[in-house]
Amino acid sequence: MLWCAVALMAGIAVGLNFPLPYYLLLVVVVIACTLMRKTRHIHDVLTLFVWFLLGCSRAFVVSYYDEKPQWQQVIEEKAKTVQATLTARLERSGVSPRTLALGEALVVGKKDDLSRETKEAYRQVGASHLLALSGMHLGIIYGFLYLIFIRWVRFSKWRWHALPLVLLLLWGYALVAGMPVSLVRAALMLSIFTILSLMQYETDPLHVLALSAIIILLIAPTDLLSISFQLSFAAMFFILALWRPVSEMVPKLHWTVKLLAVSCVATLGTMPLIAYYFHRIALLGPLLSLVLIPLTTTIIYLTLAAMLLPIAPLGWMLNGLVGLQDWILDFAGSVPFGILTDVCPSAMLVAMMYGAMLIAIVRLRTR
Repeated sequence: MLWCAVALMAGIAVGLNFPLPYYLLLVVVVIACTLMRKTRHIHDVLTLFVWFLLGCSRAFVVSYYDEKPQWQQVIEEKAKTVQATLTARLERSGVSPRTLALGEALVVGKKDDLSRETKEAYRQVGASHLLALSGMHLGIIYGFLYLIFIRWVRFSKWRWHALPLVLLLLWGYALVAGMPVSLVRAALMLSIFTILSLMQYETDPLHVLALSAIIILLIAPTDLLSISFQLSFAAMFFILALWRPVSEMVPKLHWTVKLLAVSCVATLGTMPLIAYYFHRIALLGPLLSLVLIPLTTTIIYLTLAAMLLPIAPLGWMLNGLVGLQDWILDFAGSVPFGILTDVCPSAMLVAMMYGAMLIAIVRLRTR
């Protein structure tokens, strides 16, 4: 599945740069050759070639449509209406404008009200991913849903009754947030994991990640060029690929060490792309995650509670936590040599870095 996703991505990249009307015909020819296979190795190669040509064909189709699809425009309009309603309820809890803007960004993905200074403070310490709705934010919400709906019934005959409600809440939240690609990836993976958990079936999480990438790219091939797509899948791939070998080498680790290890792995996976697109490397990012991730989790839960029940005590607690987070960001930003600037690697160097890391991952996992 993982190699099929890689072949599809390569095909989309080729199809977007060289759109030709003959790709679909080649897909049919290669499928016919695949059905007449003689050896397993030839079958595997032809299968990957089918996915490659399928990516080329899908990219060729969308290359003639510059406007957003009608369904996507409808979703964005509905999402803005719901976001305005939730923001109004949060404002009724008595939060400050700074807290209100941060709550909008963390929960519903609306970052229009965030000041430039706030965005720069997060970017300066390598914590910009906390402002972008991603798997971490949806995972925080899913953890609550799992404890309430899934954990108690996953081995009983009632487990399938909880599935529609969990999927409805997951995708309802993704729709309200405007369906950013990183959140769609997380919703797809969590949906598949939930179904597999209820089926009591185990699989490699990398296959789930690959299947999510295939679904997203078949629907919207141009998302391959999105920085959000590249960073989201790169971080998740390195976490899933490296976490199991690391945890098996050192089975008993404290949760703080586990969190630090996950942050280091995610930073390693996204560092070349961040350096290529933003020309900076934050050295304090993994250490700050030990403090900022639990703090952000608490802020998200309190913001959701304030949106559902807008009372003053929740607003006071949110103001205090946001003030504490601002102090941490200011302190981290004042640390000398905490960030490397003017880092400008070429595309070839980035590709070579990822190639070397992928070879190391394959050797580590096979060993």
